[in-house]
Parts: sequence; structure tokens; C-alpha cells
Amino acid sequence: MTKRLVLGYTTKPISTMKTTFFLLPLAVALLACGGNDSDSKAEKANEKRIDQQATGISDDAKKEAKQTAEGMVELASMSMTSYELSQLAAKQATNPDVKAYARQAMQKYVANEKQTRELAQNLRLVLPTELSKEGRDRIEDLREEKPGTAFDLKYLEEIGKVTDKAADVADDLADDAPNDQVREFANRLKKENKESRDRARQIRNVLN
Repeated sequence: MTKRLVLGYTTKPISTMKTTFFLLPLAVALLACGGNDSDSKAEKANEKRIDQQATGISDDAKKEAKQTAEGMVELASMSMTSYELSQLAAKQATNPDVKAYARQAMQKYVANEKQTRELAQNLRLVLPTELSKEGRDRIEDLREEKPGTAFDLKYLEEIGKVTDKAADVADDLADDAPNDQVREFANRLKKENKESRDRARQIRNVLN
């Protein structure tokens, strides 16, 4: 089987080029995704870009590329939501353990943000830079909660939902992403999310 030329780079034959498709050293493509649903805008931009790049690439490889892009968008979006929830909790929570948990969540976001953006740059993926509608709704629900234990429990509830969702996405990427970088990144997030969920559960049990 002959090699194919895709976007100026000689690649492997279709049957073995899943990883190659995601390793093209192209320029950064980050998008400020405003409007009602920043996630949807980022996902559509990625789908369009993949379709434009996908000449001569198998349908299966294209599908995997789009699924990986969607997962990265979801992780970036949930990470921003986690940060905003935790920023609010760090200011308004009354329980010292909840405050400490929120500050730690913010620190993890800062540590992961750079790697997330660098990985997106390597894959030439568009990521949202604003909260999704779902994220904004979660923040608003927390803002409306009365101060005290009710607020602290509401924060742990909301951050738990976001963490669970992120863990599911990371689990899928760790198993299915056609790229070693993405799988390694997802596996690390899986471990962090488990630790975060366990700690939140401990605090919630004390408050209840």
C-alpha cells in the first residue's frame, strides 16, 4: 500500500494513520467561544477543521478524531466550571475544610490549564474560553444558595457532578483516543478526579 500525502506531510497508509492524523505540527487554533453555548461552537469549529484536513483519511479515523476533539472540549469546559465554582466557594464557604478543598481545586485547574492548552495546540483543536450555558447555570445555582452549611453542601454537590462527568469523559479518552499524549493526559485526570471525589465525599459526610 502506498503512502499518502495529507496537508503537506507524508503519512502512513490509511489502515495505520490514526495517530498520525492528530500529530500534524500545525499552528495553534484557540477560539473565544462566546454566545449561548461556547462548547457547541468549539465542537463545530473542530468538526469543520477535521473535515477539511481529512482528505484521504478513513471514516473511522475521522470519527475517532472528532470524538477526541469533543472530549477535549468537554474537559476544558468542565475544568473552567470547576474553577469558577471553587473560586466562589473559596470566598463564601464557612467550613474550613470546604474552603481548603476549593482552593486546592483552583490550584489543580491552574496546573492543568497550561497542559490542556498545549495539548490542544499540538492537536490543532479549538477549545472554549468561556463558560458553557450549563456551567453558568451551575454557578448561578450556587450563588443563590444561602450562606452556611447549605452553601457548602451545594458546592460539594455541584463540584461532584462536574467531577463525575469529567471522570467519565477522561475514562473514554484514556481507552479510545488515537493519540498517546491524549491517553496519558486522560489517565492522569482520572487519578486526580478519583482523589477529588473521595475527598469531597469525606467532607460531605462530616457536614451531613
